Amino acid sequence: MTYRSKELGLFSGKGSSSRRAIYKGCGYDDGDLSKPLIGIVNTANDAGLGHVHLDRLAARVRAGILQAGGTPFEFGTIATCGAVPIGMPHFRYELVIRDVIASSVEIMTGVQLLDGLVLLASCDSIIPGVLMGGIRADVPCIVLTGGPQEVCKSGGRSVVMSELDQLVFGADYASDEAREKIRYLEDHVCPGPGACSLMGTANTMQILMEGLGMALPGSSTVPAVYAEKERFATQTGRRIVELVKEGVKPKDILTRETLLNGVILTMALAGSTNAVLHLLSFAREVGVGLTLDDFDKLSETIPVISRVIPTGKATVIDLYNAGGVPAVLGEMRDFLHQECLTVSGHTIGEIAALRRSSDHDTLTTVDAPVFKNGGIAVMKGNITPNGAICRTTTISEKIRRFAGPARVFNSDEEAHHAVVTGDIKRGDVVVIRYEGPRGAPGMREMMMTTDALVGIGMGQEVFVLTDGRFSGFTEGAAIGHISPEAAVGGVIAVVEDGDIIEIDIPGRTVNLDLPEEVIAARLAKWKLPLKRERGILGIYAKSALQAHLGAMIDDRVTEEEQVRREF
Repeated sequence: MTYRSKELGLFSGKGSSSRRAIYKGCGYDDGDLSKPLIGIVNTANDAGLGHVHLDRLAARVRAGILQAGGTPFEFGTIATCGAVPIGMPHFRYELVIRDVIASSVEIMTGVQLLDGLVLLASCDSIIPGVLMGGIRADVPCIVLTGGPQEVCKSGGRSVVMSELDQLVFGADYASDEAREKIRYLEDHVCPGPGACSLMGTANTMQILMEGLGMALPGSSTVPAVYAEKERFATQTGRRIVELVKEGVKPKDILTRETLLNGVILTMALAGSTNAVLHLLSFAREVGVGLTLDDFDKLSETIPVISRVIPTGKATVIDLYNAGGVPAVLGEMRDFLHQECLTVSGHTIGEIAALRRSSDHDTLTTVDAPVFKNGGIAVMKGNITPNGAICRTTTISEKIRRFAGPARVFNSDEEAHHAVVTGDIKRGDVVVIRYEGPRGAPGMREMMMTTDALVGIGMGQEVFVLTDGRFSGFTEGAAIGHISPEAAVGGVIAVVEDGDIIEIDIPGRTVNLDLPEEVIAARLAKWKLPLKRERGILGIYAKSALQAHLGAMIDDRVTEEEQVRREF
């Protein structure tokens, strides 16, 4: 099968002289321009832990493209590390960056008339950003993720970044012991490049790239510093040339059934709640139906088979040693849509038939799961008629039915201050609002408050409810993504201190214990607090979708659809 630049004669004939001249000025010749033109989207930079090593992988990808008869064109896009701006207003950019990256990939691929893309990324919103850009560009794509980092060992056990966060946000800084431990972790908890080695958003999304069929089998959990990762980079470069010639695009792979597989794997691994936003956004980009109802239905039957932090004590390195994603697919194969295609040319079923877990302490079987169901639950009620999300595996059985008085705050910083100053008591429900897609704007992660509660030993005695989101690191009792958010007039905007909030995790409900007429009267008096933003945050404040729709920038949904209230 032919490919775009050749089929359309984009670099041949008289009409293409100016194009050839530009590329010849860059050092390419006619032979180069007669081959498939492959973009290498490289998110490498010196400031991001997950991306600092990607130039090395990009060089291997380039070699693979050349070996397979393609012509590589490497270009960069931005990539940040969300751990850096925690507690700062700049944290608002961490979801917004997804749309910026997607746009940059879409623009570069279109303007430069590239035939295919290798998407090289490692973390959080960066991975979905490059994939969304590839979908929009509508050319063959393959993802290569940077892998997890090595693991710090202390006191005979693995220690990851979340433990440092809990110390920093919840401990007594004046204590000599706390200062000494914090200093030690500063120096050792991140041994080198790669994504933090727990089931945070970064590793959840790396794994999903493989589980969705967009990365080569076995590639995603290979540690960042292993030579095997470089071998996968070369193989990825070779394979993209074949995909271009075959004409296989992301929309051919990312079917509804494939995305449902993504939901199943997220549940099975107790993955980051941020995966919900990203999977919904992928579905929107490819034009297939996927809603929170799909997550809710599957959460009733999908077993959790991973003990990777924060669900257990294992790391992603342990998961790699247990067989990686092929082993996860093998254990979950009876739940999966096995006919789904992958960039490897093999189906999910064919890949699943090859491996099983070799370490049941890290990756169990479906017959002896960590939890029988519900890695992620969809919650509904009068405070969140369009749905909210919680990671059930970090919530103790004894508080899965809970009622308590609301303590209301308009930012993560305000709530965190109340926690560390002793103003939050056992049995409270901390409500954090105006942190949603439009309210923040940018839907920040409520890391400070949840980490502080865990750090002071109240992570299972206080619930946190928010229209913001949570880190994949988050432990404790937390419900996020409340929709509609406060900034568009959701019920969370009129919750008052002392209102009783009732939470029923098994029943999948969260309700404000007030009569409908009282809620309606409060909403009638509500006004949006004045908040002006410019630039990309201003655009997000005006056009971001609600969380139950994926929280991306999109102008194709009416305000009525976004805010719909169902008392």
